[in-house]
Amino acid sequence: MKMKITAAAVIAAAAVMLAGCGSDSSSKADTSAAAPATQSQADTVASQAEESTAPAAEESKAEESQADAPAVSAFTADNAAVKYNGAEIKVGQNIDDVKGSLGTEAAPASQAPSCLSGNTINEYYYPGMTIQANTSGVIFSIELTNALYAGGDGTTADGLKVGDKIDDFKAKLGEPTETKGTSPVYTAGTVSMQASGSPSGVESIWISDSSIDN
Repeated sequence: MKMKITAAAVIAAAAVMLAGCGSDSSSKADTSAAAPATQSQADTVASQAEESTAPAAEESKAEESQADAPAVSAFTADNAAVKYNGAEIKVGQNIDDVKGSLGTEAAPASQAPSCLSGNTINEYYYPGMTIQANTSGVIFSIELTNALYAGGDGTTADGLKVGDKIDDFKAKLGEPTETKGTSPVYTAGTVSMQASGSPSGVESIWISDSSIDN
């Protein structure tokens, strides 16, 4: 009889350990029923927690990915225009149609080799701006720069100007189509705009249309 009581006590103690702390150890039947129920509840809670956090985690990763991705270039042919002396100039216009709005020339017009093709073209000089037109008078290149004749109030259609930072161009136009050295180049078809200089200060803004230089 003593050995049977001891065995029963051992079985009961084992049942209490398996049931976990705080469980009712008054009977073996009670504890064996409590353990599976507790585990099932835990599994359910864990599953619900995973389902609740999964969409939030995926959304967070998507937001991080979008933040890391560079901005897409917003440059179009409409950005390839210059505002000067109250007038707007674009590649593709005829120089005779805009000359009267640009003010006094800084120097007489001259012929020079094209910076794109090497063809002989006509060059027009204004304070802070040089315009190149083909032999038919169609403008294919506009450069804002103080390298030849300083002055003028020329800006791009977006208000960008010589002296702005390269980051100012990226803020307005997004990431460039390509970069030559430190100079961002924005392209839309045959029209392009290049900002040359150091990151802290652009020295030249060159707008051109290679299809017109012929």
